Amino acid sequence: GKGGNTVYLGESAGAETYFDDLGFLMVKDENRADWFMDVISGEVPNERIPNFEPKMLFDLWEKYKGGTPPLEGSDALDEEAGIGGQTLGSRTRTGRDMTNEEEIAVLTRSLHDEWDYIDLNYDGFLDSEELKALLTRCSQLEPSDEVVNEVLRRMAGPDKAVVEKAQFIRYLCSLQGDIAKDMLAIAESGGTQGGTDGFRDGVRQVFLSVLPQGMKEQVTDSDNDSGSEESSMSEDSTSETWTSKPKNGIAALQRTIPGPCLQFRILFTRTLIQWWRKNNERMIFFIAMALGAVILAGQDILCAHPRWDAMALVNTHTCVGLLTTIFCLNVFGENQPMFWRERNRGMSVFSFFQSKTSLNLVDLWMQCFLFTSLYYGIRVIHVPFLDYWVPYLLTTYAASGWGYAISAWLPAQHGPFVGSLIIFVVCGLLGNPMSLTQFLANPMLEAVVDIISITRWSIPMSFYLEIETYPPTPDGIEEEMTLGLYKAAYSAASWPSCEYGHWWPAFIILILYGLTLRVIAYLGLLFKNRDKMV
Repeated sequence: GKGGNTVYLGESAGAETYFDDLGFLMVKDENRADWFMDVISGEVPNERIPNFEPKMLFDLWEKYKGGTPPLEGSDALDEEAGIGGQTLGSRTRTGRDMTNEEEIAVLTRSLHDEWDYIDLNYDGFLDSEELKALLTRCSQLEPSDEVVNEVLRRMAGPDKAVVEKAQFIRYLCSLQGDIAKDMLAIAESGGTQGGTDGFRDGVRQVFLSVLPQGMKEQVTDSDNDSGSEESSMSEDSTSETWTSKPKNGIAALQRTIPGPCLQFRILFTRTLIQWWRKNNERMIFFIAMALGAVILAGQDILCAHPRWDAMALVNTHTCVGLLTTIFCLNVFGENQPMFWRERNRGMSVFSFFQSKTSLNLVDLWMQCFLFTSLYYGIRVIHVPFLDYWVPYLLTTYAASGWGYAISAWLPAQHGPFVGSLIIFVVCGLLGNPMSLTQFLANPMLEAVVDIISITRWSIPMSFYLEIETYPPTPDGIEEEMTLGLYKAAYSAASWPSCEYGHWWPAFIILILYGLTLRVIAYLGLLFKNRDKMV
């Protein structure tokens, strides 16, 4: 907690149970490490302590560290938490937080006081027999002479038969930091400070048991800040360190990071598990897609719109693009602090990007299929379904790129508004045949529309597919004029020329459109928010 105070000290597997018993409820699929940090900082509400403040955790731990926290409805906890006008605990914390130098000084003073209990013959030195007795008392197992000599040489240096008091204190104090004062590693590396390794972690766990409780908390609190990975492995590593081969020098500080391919496999597996757990959230978008298709199809039937009506196509393509963009905002918009932490620790951004977008294509394919098939069936479209589906797939692919790019570059709270505004422009406004003629008549405006509009390309694909497969017979002069207006609007551009038609140029351009937005999204993940890396 704040100021280095202890809020929990024990097995990592018991942390969630402890905080849950205190009244903190972790929601489903929540990342445990982030949830613990939110609890400590006061971001998680407490169901049993209405006036909860983070500093209460210190006194709750002091009160209940010897046993199990009270169950639901305990009067003892309510009184301790300050419910009913009382305050939490009897202690009042005053003064400033200790600096690291001051903590080292306190720890050194305590080790000086403990030396007399360790130096059995009071000669000012620890020989191998005394050190062996100390290790046996701490670990409840009698170490071999090889292990005792290894610990002695790491404290005092090679070719040393005894450990001086200053060496003993310096070595144990250094266990609080990231790099121990390992005299053996320093000697073997030519005077360079040695690094941490499994052997040092094992020695640290053993010597912690000989220190007073207050000193243990000073040492362990600093390690708790580095994450939950070490705490989850401490028990297994302690049992193995007596026989593990020590590493020396700076190499001991290095860890092997998997390559991009292996990282992709790991991240894809993790994303697949998370994907399966989000079926409820996914179902909301499936229902929205289905409702959109049914409502738009019913509207076209009630208004007696012909199947080739371009305005009806504008509505359907814009609906698909809008829902797709909003859906894709969650791909990179959620769990951003976790991504920043993993990126800082060596995760390949490209592997992360590919694992997320690859699996997201499955959702996009299913949602687009659901919308298109419902609208196709209700409206009784006569063109082949697969041909009719392709323009909607391309619209989905291009619009998903906007969702990725927005979530990668902008704060998550602004994503829905910005995404809706962009899709309204690039799909609803710039693809409207009533205004498209004016845009395409001006070379400058035509270039802008060709570059940023999605429906400028997708709607002509659907429109010409319908009228070329089944040439329409307009019912009256109004429909005949409307059909002529649509043809003029989608033929007013200076390119693509008639020899290429409206299908393949649009197909290629929309694929490039989606790829470009994905590159922009990847660059956002790579360079944006680097100041927030933790």
